[in-house]
Amino acid sequence: MYVCNCNGVTRREVDEAIVAGAQGPEEVLAHHGCEPCCGRCLPEIADGIACGGMGRTRSLVAAE
Repeated sequence: MYVCNCNGVTRREVDEAIVAGAQGPEEVLAHHGCEPCCGRCLPEIADGIACGGMGRTRSLVAAE
């Protein structure tokens, strides 16, 4: 499932960045060579970081 529709970043890719040490939404996106566009994904990514991975959060952003 996509977390960031603008950049095409998936839940799995967010988790990969968290495991690699990303500590903020911008770092998660930068890990994959992206940067925030519209910003709608930032709160969900931040929740994923706080919970230790996206697999532990419920989806707030639906793929368009």
